[in-house]
Amino acid sequence: MRLGVTVVICTYNGAALLPETLHHLAKQRVRQGIKWEIVVINNASTDHTAQVALEEWEKHQNDIQLTLYHQPKQGLTFARELGFKKASYEFVLFCDDDNWLNPDYINLAYDVMLKHPNVGVLGGYGELLFESPPPYWAKQYRLFANGPQASTSGKVPNNKVYGAGFVVRKTAYELLIKAGFKPMLTDRKAGYLSSGGDYEICYAIALAGYDIWYDENLVFKHFMPQARINPEYYIRFIKEGPESFEVLVPYRVRANSQINSSAVFYLKLVKIVLTYTLKLIPELLRKQRVSPDSEEASLLTLKIMSIKSKIFIFRSHATMKENFLKIKRFEQHNLKAYKMNRCVLRNPEKKTLKPTPYKVYKV
Repeated sequence: MRLGVTVVICTYNGAALLPETLHHLAKQRVRQGIKWEIVVINNASTDHTAQVALEEWEKHQNDIQLTLYHQPKQGLTFARELGFKKASYEFVLFCDDDNWLNPDYINLAYDVMLKHPNVGVLGGYGELLFESPPPYWAKQYRLFANGPQASTSGKVPNNKVYGAGFVVRKTAYELLIKAGFKPMLTDRKAGYLSSGGDYEICYAIALAGYDIWYDENLVFKHFMPQARINPEYYIRFIKEGPESFEVLVPYRVRANSQINSSAVFYLKLVKIVLTYTLKLIPELLRKQRVSPDSEEASLLTLKIMSIKSKIFIFRSHATMKENFLKIKRFEQHNLKAYKMNRCVLRNPEKKTLKPTPYKVYKV
């Protein structure tokens, strides 16, 4: 795989957002010798996204190539898949159409990924930038990808970083594909707000034996248009978001605990539900003590609704268990040989294993 950085922008109806995002990419201070490119994936947009992407980049008269591809299949997961396929370089940086990367972002990402070959996914630090002054509850309630992802730079303990601005090692992703990996989540789909595809990639790559990292120096602005800053949007996000838990909770348990038993998996589910319940109780009590018309009450309403939505999704515990077993089989039967062979490349004295050709378990 060729060393370099492919910046992938997956966008749906992003005509209004792309100009500023591309402007910040044009201002990247990339060192001589680092090869990079931009790939825009137009995910079934109904506006002038494609035209805007090409015309805006042309304005900057930049020598870096921008290539536009069309993914007619709705869903951020499908857009990312096409981005991986079209990427020319080893380090694939997913820049959302509302992410404004700091000038040294590509340099820093390249350096970290090159220095640490076992890093499969690298996350950065997003700073929310509101189009207009937000209400109190929007500033206090962390809904979008932003803020630190660990207490310090390095390997993250929970094996996940948010997808905005994250960098994926293409050989790690291709290892998953060779092993039969099929994402279970479509991620964001047009106006539908359920997501989680970024975490699914992180967990799957962690199961393949790679590290998931965070670097506090990888800073970007996450632009928040006024249209998103309203209670209706937040409520939709809160209600639709936890639907991904049917997939992400089994991944989380397997990637972070290496549990094999279904009984122990159920105990983990009970523990998670109890944790959410213990968070819910003080919020309910706090809401009783504030004025119903206050901004604090609005904030508490969102927090309570979010916790309840997360608890209610555990009614799908049977589906979670089924997905857990699929993930476990995929790791044990499909990924095992590939993980062993990666070990051999680092430790040649170890014996290699051939991938099992006769049965493929898909997740």
